[in-house]
Amino acid sequence: MDLMNTLSTMADRIRAFPWSETELGPVEGWPPSLCAAVELMLPAQAQIVIFAGADYVALYNDAYAPTIGQKHPHALGRPAREYWAELWSDLEPLLAHVRQTGETVSAKDRPFYIHRDILPETVYFDISYSAIRDPAGKVHSVFCIVSETTERVRAFATESRLAAIVSSSDDAILGTDTAQCITDWNHGAEQLYGYRAEEVIGRSVTILVPAHRPHEEEEIMEKILAGERVEPHETQRVCKDGTLKDVSLTVSPIRDECGQVVGASKIARDISGRKEAERLQRVLMGELKHRVKNILANVQAIARQTFREVDPTAATVFSKRLQSLATAHDLLTQESWEGARISTVVAKILSVYDPGRFSMQGTDFTIPPRVVVAISLALHELATNAVKYGALKAPEGRVEISWNRTSEEQAGFELRWIERGGPAVTPPAAEGFGSVLIRDVLAAELGGEVELHYDPEGLTCIVRAPGEAEWES
Repeated sequence: MDLMNTLSTMADRIRAFPWSETELGPVEGWPPSLCAAVELMLPAQAQIVIFAGADYVALYNDAYAPTIGQKHPHALGRPAREYWAELWSDLEPLLAHVRQTGETVSAKDRPFYIHRDILPETVYFDISYSAIRDPAGKVHSVFCIVSETTERVRAFATESRLAAIVSSSDDAILGTDTAQCITDWNHGAEQLYGYRAEEVIGRSVTILVPAHRPHEEEEIMEKILAGERVEPHETQRVCKDGTLKDVSLTVSPIRDECGQVVGASKIARDISGRKEAERLQRVLMGELKHRVKNILANVQAIARQTFREVDPTAATVFSKRLQSLATAHDLLTQESWEGARISTVVAKILSVYDPGRFSMQGTDFTIPPRVVVAISLALHELATNAVKYGALKAPEGRVEISWNRTSEEQAGFELRWIERGGPAVTPPAAEGFGSVLIRDVLAAELGGEVELHYDPEGLTCIVRAPGEAEWES
């Protein structure tokens, strides 16, 4: 891991830390993906902590350090259960879920009870915990991007403080009449939009609407006059200086004592910071994808050199298997490692073949990352065998692929691959690696079963996956 060009306090601490005395061992032995994640984390302005290895050893950046108060810098390089002891019963299940399933865990305004300064307190965070995988595809560490929202959450506690909140809230709160003229304007609105109350009261609220959203306020007012509440939604508003602000906007009708709608109450929350954090997360995921692709490319190059003089055919087979793994990785990265739709996985893996040779049908649903990788490799092997020996070897040969849910409660499913119109099929005298991968490895990964039937009219493969409980093991 090259930290020589990284200038930060935490980079210095990480360089100097005796990692060989921890579960992670010397930095030279860390998985490349973990090293890449640390290099991305250190210069970032977002609050990021990595819990690495089975003991969840902590690494974090300068932006994250203030969120743990007096625990810094002692928490660096220590198992999380030692310095997050008071909330370990709450934090550990979240980390374990990512580690066991590979799924991303995210939440808004998530409460945590933490002792970071003089007294313990309940604090709130927006969180996104995602997997860092080792070269074998197993989850090695958990990459945590957080943003403390404690102040924002506390601003909305108990009805007795409602009047004070309206006048002093950081959120922009304003009122309009049914003609869309501004009647009320709080301090948060001044801070967000830049107008003083005396500058805008009596003017149309459309002064805040961007030119590319000309009918938005009219549509909002139609709902308000019908007595409907406009749920929180993301939009943009124009400030006094002409800049655009990303906001989350909620609009509710104001009624008089007779219940008649006489205006609207609008609450706008500045989400520019969150939008920037989301942009940063996309950049980080993109960079991580780039780094992993480079690693796979290096593996492929080494394999070519290794196999070239011994078995060129083996080099080609290995390269194609690696390509299917890279395709599965691309699908998962597009969805921030939260899984992929099964129809997308099937279509993507088979996209290199003539689509007229396949029929695909089934109810669409999302499968988790571990299953995406396993199904991708299995489909690649089935298609390769079909080209060499099966239905795709003959011009009139076809493959029928179908899938369906077998258990809505546990997300179990069954997938069938049926070949017809190819050469007569006979059971192989000896099983190759492809058959072993399809029948044994796939079954083990899914916690289910795989059947291979070598019927004379064509190969049939049936994959049965019982559901999420087995995938988490």
